[in-house]
Amino acid sequence: MTARLLAQAGVRESVRAYWFWLNAGIFVAGGLLLMLFGQVDVSLLGYRSYGRALAGLMQLALFVVPLMALLSSGAAIAGARETGALDYLLAQPVTREEVFAGKWLGVTAAVVASLVVGYGATGAVAAVKGVPALPIAMLLLFTVVLAAAFVSIGLWVSALSSTRGRATSVVFTLWLAFLALGSLGLMAAFVRWGLPAGVLQIWSLVNPVEAFRLAMIALLEADPGLLGPAGAALIDNLGRTGLIAAASGSLAAWTALAYWAGRRAFTSAT
Repeated sequence: MTARLLAQAGVRESVRAYWFWLNAGIFVAGGLLLMLFGQVDVSLLGYRSYGRALAGLMQLALFVVPLMALLSSGAAIAGARETGALDYLLAQPVTREEVFAGKWLGVTAAVVASLVVGYGATGAVAAVKGVPALPIAMLLLFTVVLAAAFVSIGLWVSALSSTRGRATSVVFTLWLAFLALGSLGLMAAFVRWGLPAGVLQIWSLVNPVEAFRLAMIALLEADPGLLGPAGAALIDNLGRTGLIAAASGSLAAWTALAYWAGRRAFTSAT
C-alpha cells in the first residue's frame, strides 16, 4: 500500500515534468510522420504494410526510450537525496524497500504513459491507413519491456549516486555505451579484434538495446538481412521463436537483476 501511494505521487510529479510531454511529443510527431509518409514495400506478418514506418518506429524507440527511462529514473533517488527530500521521506513510517519500489513503479508508470500517448496517436493513424493493429501492439509491448529494464538500471545508478548531476553523467555514458556496442559496434569489434562468433552472438543478447532490436525484427518477420551477421547466426541456431524468447529473457533479466542490485544498494546505504 505504501509503495503504491509513493508510486502515485511519483507519477503525478513526472506528469508535471517537461520530459514527460517532450517524450510523448517525440513519439507522436515521429510516429505520425512515419505513418503518413511510410511506403508500402515491406512484408510484415503476412501483410504488405508500412514496413519502413514500423522499422522507423523501432529505431526511434531504440534511441529515445532508453535515454528517457535512464534520465528520469537516474534522477529519482539522487535528486531527492541532493535536495534533502529523501531524508524527510525516510523519516516517515516507511521502509527503504517501500521507497525504492514506489520510485520504480512511479517512474515506470510515467514512462509507459508517455509511450502509450505516443503510440496511441500513431496507432490511430496507422489504423486509418490500413496498417494492422497487431504489429503496433507488439512494438508497444516490447518497448514497454525495454523501458522497464532501463528504469531498473537508472534507479540502480541513482541509488549509488550522491547528486543528480553525477547520476545524469553515468546514465548518459551508459546510454552511449549500449548504443555504440550495438550492431555496428559488434561489426567493428569483430573486424578489429577478431572476436569469436559465439562472443558476438552472446553479447547481442546481453546488450538490452540489441536484444530489443533482434526481438522486434524476428517478431515482425521482417527481412532477415536486418538482423546483421550475429543476429542471422542466432536465428539459424535458435530459430525465430527461440531468438524472441532469448531476447525477451535478456530484457526481463536486466529488469529484475538491476532492480535487485539497486534495491540492495539503496537499503544498505547509510
